[in-house]
Amino acid sequence: MADAEVERRMKVMRGDTWTISTRRRTYRRIESKAGSSRSHKESYIQKERSYLQFIKIETKNPPTSIPCSSSLTRRFFDRPLDSKCFNVGALDQLFIRDGTLDKLLWNDNWSVDGTVSFFRYPSYKKLPSRWSPLGSFFVTSNYGVVSIWGSRYYTDFGRLMRFSHYQVEEFDISPGEKYLVTYNRPDLTDPNGLWLKIFDVSTGTGIVGLNNGDVADSPQWPVIRWAGGKDDTYFATLSKNNTVSVYETKNFNLLGKAPLNLDDVIDISWSPTEAVLAILLKAGGEQHVKTLLLQIPDKLKLAEKDLTAIVGDCKMHWQSNGEYFAVNTYGGFEFFRIKEEGIPTDFLKVDKRILAFAWEPSGHRFAVIYGDEPTLSVSFYSMKTPGKVTELTTLSNKQADSLFWSPKGNLVVVAALKEGKLEFFDVDRLAQISSVANVKANQVVWNPSGEYVATVSTLPQEEFDSDWCSDPNDPLDRFTIWSSGGDCLFVHQCQNRIMQVTLIGALNYGGIIDDDMLKTQ
Repeated sequence: MADAEVERRMKVMRGDTWTISTRRRTYRRIESKAGSSRSHKESYIQKERSYLQFIKIETKNPPTSIPCSSSLTRRFFDRPLDSKCFNVGALDQLFIRDGTLDKLLWNDNWSVDGTVSFFRYPSYKKLPSRWSPLGSFFVTSNYGVVSIWGSRYYTDFGRLMRFSHYQVEEFDISPGEKYLVTYNRPDLTDPNGLWLKIFDVSTGTGIVGLNNGDVADSPQWPVIRWAGGKDDTYFATLSKNNTVSVYETKNFNLLGKAPLNLDDVIDISWSPTEAVLAILLKAGGEQHVKTLLLQIPDKLKLAEKDLTAIVGDCKMHWQSNGEYFAVNTYGGFEFFRIKEEGIPTDFLKVDKRILAFAWEPSGHRFAVIYGDEPTLSVSFYSMKTPGKVTELTTLSNKQADSLFWSPKGNLVVVAALKEGKLEFFDVDRLAQISSVANVKANQVVWNPSGEYVATVSTLPQEEFDSDWCSDPNDPLDRFTIWSSGGDCLFVHQCQNRIMQVTLIGALNYGGIIDDDMLKTQ
């Protein structure tokens, strides 16, 4: 053994240096078999790279407060509704972070000021709180604990499970709500400490983690990027050295025992509905990129396209059903028709600066804001006709910087947040419904039913001071509820600056928490 290698190993034994856990394998590129059902199929396997290696952990966090009612979902609010509830079929909930308190409010009577919170929880300003992806439960974090909350009735809303992670900084829930990921910044002075944990949500049990000795190029949050759909079967990581690794959750091992054999990866993005991974790569030169679509777990190449684009401005956009995929290019957009045979592509030329792009949820239309300020254009297009991107209409000489589609897809709010203007636009009729001015907001949030929308001016977490003394008439300390037609329904003045806001409504329940799970605790 070489003297240099002996010295390196002695340093590791003495603790003078740190090592990154790696595995090295050499594979050849495997071509797809002839006669396959999809054309251009290839498998990409990494020749030699380092990657994250998960270790098993044994932690159990029993529930601390089981509500009297069982099923953990917001859908089963049994309180009768009246006309004041906008006929949404159940009590929608609004989450706001009012200073140092997380509050959940319901829309029992938006028309009367002074709505009562049915849930209050002290928040730590640097840590997030949010709904789970399917809306089954509410998640908070505070120092070393992440908690999930919920109930059947608003009167017994309580904590159902606690997950411990020392100095937790971030958390994430998988799309199907099966797994909770917690994260804190790696600390190399504690090689045995865990900087990332993955828990089973239904049991509270820790499954795997990453210790500080296995930092693997210090990946940044979000570390775990989940594949689309509710199966929670696969996830990917993208390291700082542009290595893409795909893992499967049945054993949390690297798929194919090696990272993907791809160099100069810029970014990755999963389809929202299936295990199709879009990868953006440098293709030589500052304005040449390549888009690659891979089917997981086979690592089969579904489509590949060379594009001319400015690397820093190149972004990927999936339609919510995974039917269409778009990439910003130099001078326009490249569109992929994912569900059509051969995945054909279309190019839309936009020869002006692009400010915003947004797909219609579950639909075939999209909107683009482009041009030079202060007068901009907003155009609406359709992908319904095969092989053609059809322009529906263009709104000229507009003040606009953001697009907010209704979850139903037929309405969109064209917002000029800097100027305080909102325009409610009906895309089915291609006509303006109403226009609102003097709105103090930097966020516009639809509720899932598409019946109404909230506007609020939020303050970044790091800028909030707990000693903040709010002016009771300050418009920046209030949120407003609007109808889908632009009518003002409700204004609520908060005691402190608002730092987060989310509207969530009576969705069809699709979560994993049920009576049987709670009985086993």
